[in-house]
Amino acid sequence: MKKTLKIEGMSCGHCKGRVEKALGGLDGVASVEVNLEAKTATIELTAEISNELLTETVDDAGYDVVGIE
Repeated sequence: MKKTLKIEGMSCGHCKGRVEKALGGLDGVASVEVNLEAKTATIELTAEISNELLTETVDDAGYDVVGIE
């Protein structure tokens, strides 16, 4: 299963790395791909993860989730 998070506040490679590390550290996440230009993070899941947990994880990294598809 894939989910795409729309994230505000990312502007550089450091931001990308922080979001990838934070989301990649969750159990059930197989891969994370952050696109700075599109302001998205696409995650491949091996287990169900709630949108609330994904949002909280990104918030804790210092960024704002404004939508999840």
